[in-house]
Amino acid sequence: MGEPSVRLPGDGAEESTMDSAGQNDPLAVLYRLHQQLRVLSPVLTVAPGRPETKAMLDGLEETVSEAAGLLATAEPAALAALRQGFEHARVGRGNEANSELITAYGRLSVLLRKDTPRRDAANEPTVRWRSKF
Repeated sequence: MGEPSVRLPGDGAEESTMDSAGQNDPLAVLYRLHQQLRVLSPVLTVAPGRPETKAMLDGLEETVSEAAGLLATAEPAALAALRQGFEHARVGRGNEANSELITAYGRLSVLLRKDTPRRDAANEPTVRWRSKF
Protein backbone atom coordinates (compact mmCIF):
# COMPACT_ATOMS: atom_id res chain seq x y z
CA MET A 1 0.00 0.00 0.00
CA GLY A 2 1.41 3.36 -1.01
CA GLU A 3 1.07 6.47 1.01
CA PRO A 4 -1.64 8.94 -0.04
CA SER A 5 -0.40 11.81 -2.14
CA VAL A 6 -0.27 15.21 -0.52
CA ARG A 7 -2.04 18.04 -2.28
CA LEU A 8 -1.05 21.62 -1.65
CA PRO A 9 -3.18 24.64 -2.50
CA GLY A 10 -2.11 26.07 -5.82
CA ASP A 11 -0.18 23.01 -7.00
CA GLY A 12 -2.66 22.36 -9.79
CA ALA A 13 -3.81 19.09 -8.22
CA GLU A 14 -7.17 20.41 -7.07
CA GLU A 15 -10.24 19.07 -8.77
CA SER A 16 -12.13 21.74 -10.66
CA THR A 17 -15.09 23.13 -8.80
CA MET A 18 -18.38 22.16 -10.41
CA ASP A 19 -21.75 23.77 -9.97
CA SER A 20 -24.98 21.80 -9.59
CA ALA A 21 -25.38 21.51 -13.38
CA GLY A 22 -21.91 19.96 -13.68
CA GLN A 23 -20.45 23.03 -15.40
CA ASN A 24 -17.17 24.57 -14.32
CA ASP A 25 -17.73 27.25 -11.70
CA PRO A 26 -16.43 30.59 -13.01
CA LEU A 27 -15.60 31.57 -9.42
CA ALA A 28 -13.38 28.51 -8.87
CA VAL A 29 -10.25 30.55 -9.52
CA LEU A 30 -11.30 33.04 -6.81
CA TYR A 31 -11.91 30.24 -4.31
CA ARG A 32 -8.48 28.79 -5.17
CA LEU A 33 -6.91 32.23 -4.74
CA HIS A 34 -8.68 32.66 -1.39
CA GLN A 35 -7.35 29.29 -0.19
CA GLN A 36 -3.81 30.09 -1.31
CA LEU A 37 -3.90 33.41 0.56
CA ARG A 38 -5.18 31.68 3.70
CA VAL A 39 -2.23 29.26 3.65
CA LEU A 40 0.48 31.64 2.46
CA SER A 41 0.02 34.38 5.05
CA PRO A 42 1.15 32.27 8.04
CA VAL A 43 3.98 30.81 5.95
CA LEU A 44 5.25 34.32 5.17
CA THR A 45 5.17 35.05 8.89
CA VAL A 46 7.20 32.05 10.05
CA ALA A 47 9.38 31.24 7.03
CA PRO A 48 9.72 34.33 4.84
CA GLY A 49 13.03 33.48 3.17
CA ARG A 50 12.50 29.78 2.47
CA PRO A 51 12.51 28.39 -1.10
CA GLU A 52 9.12 26.79 -0.41
CA THR A 53 7.69 30.20 0.41
CA LYS A 54 9.00 31.59 -2.87
CA ALA A 55 7.41 28.66 -4.71
CA MET A 56 4.10 29.39 -2.99
CA LEU A 57 4.35 33.07 -3.93
CA ASP A 58 5.05 32.06 -7.54
CA GLY A 59 1.98 29.81 -7.50
CA LEU A 60 -0.10 32.63 -6.05
CA GLU A 61 1.15 34.99 -8.75
CA GLU A 62 0.07 32.50 -11.44
CA THR A 63 -3.39 32.25 -9.88
CA VAL A 64 -3.65 36.04 -9.70
CA SER A 65 -2.80 36.34 -13.41
CA GLU A 66 -5.48 33.76 -14.16
CA ALA A 67 -8.03 35.69 -12.06
CA ALA A 68 -6.92 39.22 -13.01
CA GLY A 69 -9.81 39.95 -15.37
CA LEU A 70 -12.41 38.77 -12.89
CA LEU A 71 -10.73 40.60 -10.01
CA ALA A 72 -10.44 43.82 -12.02
CA THR A 73 -14.20 43.77 -12.48
CA ALA A 74 -15.44 42.33 -9.18
CA GLU A 75 -12.83 43.46 -6.63
CA PRO A 76 -10.22 45.86 -8.02
CA ALA A 77 -8.99 46.79 -4.53
CA ALA A 78 -8.04 43.15 -3.88
CA LEU A 79 -6.17 43.01 -7.19
CA ALA A 80 -4.30 46.21 -6.30
CA ALA A 81 -3.41 44.82 -2.86
CA LEU A 82 -2.12 41.59 -4.41
CA ARG A 83 0.04 43.44 -6.92
CA GLN A 84 1.42 45.67 -4.17
CA GLY A 85 2.09 42.57 -2.06
CA PHE A 86 4.09 40.98 -4.87
CA GLU A 87 6.09 44.18 -5.27
CA HIS A 88 6.90 44.22 -1.54
CA ALA A 89 7.88 40.55 -1.68
CA ARG A 90 10.23 41.17 -4.64
CA VAL A 91 12.20 43.77 -2.68
CA GLY A 92 12.29 41.73 0.52
CA ARG A 93 9.69 43.58 2.61
CA GLY A 94 7.97 40.50 4.03
CA ASN A 95 5.81 42.23 6.65
CA GLU A 96 4.45 44.70 4.12
CA ALA A 97 3.85 41.91 1.60
CA ASN A 98 1.99 39.90 4.22
CA SER A 99 -0.12 42.91 5.17
CA GLU A 100 -1.19 43.42 1.54
CA LEU A 101 -1.98 39.72 1.11
CA ILE A 102 -4.10 39.76 4.28
CA THR A 103 -5.96 42.80 2.94
CA ALA A 104 -6.67 40.96 -0.32
CA TYR A 105 -7.80 37.89 1.65
CA GLY A 106 -10.28 39.98 3.63
CA ARG A 107 -11.72 41.60 0.54
CA LEU A 108 -12.06 38.21 -1.18
CA SER A 109 -13.73 36.82 1.94
CA VAL A 110 -16.42 39.48 1.71
CA LEU A 111 -16.81 38.93 -2.03
CA LEU A 112 -17.15 35.15 -1.75
CA ARG A 113 -19.58 35.03 1.18
CA LYS A 114 -22.50 32.75 0.41
CA ASP A 115 -24.90 34.27 2.93
CA THR A 116 -26.08 37.87 2.77
CA PRO A 117 -22.92 39.69 1.75
CA ARG A 118 -22.02 43.05 3.19
CA ARG A 119 -19.64 44.51 0.65
CA ASP A 120 -19.50 47.78 2.60
CA ALA A 121 -17.98 45.85 5.52
CA ALA A 122 -14.66 45.70 3.69
CA ASN A 123 -14.26 49.46 4.19
CA GLU A 124 -15.51 49.72 7.77
CA PRO A 125 -13.01 50.43 10.56
CA THR A 126 -12.57 47.72 13.15
CA VAL A 127 -14.56 48.82 16.18
CA ARG A 128 -12.53 47.00 18.81
CA TRP A 129 -9.40 49.02 17.97
CA ARG A 130 -11.03 52.42 18.36
CA SER A 131 -9.93 54.37 21.37
CA LYS A 132 -12.70 55.43 23.74
CA PHE A 133 -10.61 58.32 25.04
